Amino acid sequence: MPVPVKVFLSTTLRKHIPGYDPSGGALFSVARKTTISDLCNLMKIPQDKIKIIMVNGRNASFDFELEGGERIGLFPPVGGG
Repeated sequence: MPVPVKVFLSTTLRKHIPGYDPSGGALFSVARKTTISDLCNLMKIPQDKIKIIMVNGRNASFDFELEGGERIGLFPPVGGG
């Protein structure tokens, strides 16, 4: 049975979700045990574009398994010069 997760994307990652609302994020329904890697594939965001993953305010990895109700933040590498 699918469970809801809310995804918040930072800066350049937002272009991957048409109509993305930065104030509300994007709601997805996924199967339990879906990994962050699977979720990225679903959103068509290449993993090499993501540097930091936060789940419920804690650092996570691509193999983190979702249970439902999580708030996921994805951040690209920060560039500078």
